Amino acid sequence: MVINLPEPFASIPRESFLFGPSPIQSLPRISAALGGKVNVFAKREDCNSGLAFGGNKVRKLEYLASEAVAQGCDTLVSVGGIQSNHTRAVTAVATKLGFKAATLQQHWVDWEDPGYEKVGNIQLSRLMGSDVRLNSETFGIEHKQALANLTDEIKAKGGKPYYIPAGASDHPLGGLGFARWAFEVEAQEKEMGVFFDTIIVCAVTGSTMGGMVAGFKLAQKLGSPSRKVIGIDASGKPKQTFDQVLRIAKFTGEKIGLSDGDITEEDIILDDNYNAKIYGIPDDTTIAAMKFGAQTEAFITDPVYEGGQLALNAYSALE
Repeated sequence: MVINLPEPFASIPRESFLFGPSPIQSLPRISAALGGKVNVFAKREDCNSGLAFGGNKVRKLEYLASEAVAQGCDTLVSVGGIQSNHTRAVTAVATKLGFKAATLQQHWVDWEDPGYEKVGNIQLSRLMGSDVRLNSETFGIEHKQALANLTDEIKAKGGKPYYIPAGASDHPLGGLGFARWAFEVEAQEKEMGVFFDTIIVCAVTGSTMGGMVAGFKLAQKLGSPSRKVIGIDASGKPKQTFDQVLRIAKFTGEKIGLSDGDITEEDIILDDNYNAKIYGIPDDTTIAAMKFGAQTEAFITDPVYEGGQLALNAYSALE
């Protein structure tokens, strides 16, 4: 499938880590169970790449990795929680490039379990050779001084690190992967003969949603129909997340060809009803949605991000 991007977007360099367009899966049993008035689909970013189980961060990192290569870097450095999908993806991309990885794993989730710091994503990062540093600092989507210190440490030892903030988000290139995703969705819609009028996505560090908003806004400016992008706040800090999503959408939009005023606050729809008001801990509605998806269609979602998306899908369909 050819993804036709307009200029200047098409000329921004990126690495290629994906199998191709991530598949769009129809969920007919879920749709029927929700009353049959809304057709629910899922775009499976969990199936997008062969790099350590893929995921949305790999798509973002294609653009950052290209810049890291162009700058002659030899190490990717980044930060996340103990069980960060992002730092696992950063380590995978570093390995693919022949780089080193150094990841700062902070105590973002209050989850006391003897295996929490040993298995899952952090285990995969260690398996791939990351220099994993445990750090007691708590959750926050802002730039971390501890990560700047780690970057300086690597420089002092003669390395050339490439700094990647949490989620690869608050970065000049952070929103590009999902701005491109918007044009990928358009191409798939044409093949499938459908139009998705509402996109539901989780938002924490902001560049997945911000990139989508920018990409679909550019597509709309080029003649495509408008659609809603609804974010589910999973940070427990909705004001900070809203501001960061808006900022990322705006600077991504300007980079891909939009004007300064094309994206406004009205374009950012953020719902904070599907979390336990703290990062990483699901509420009862999210847990119920996870069970519903699993038991209705063997559709597995996680408790931090996708479960909340499915909960809003269910609520919206039943309204």
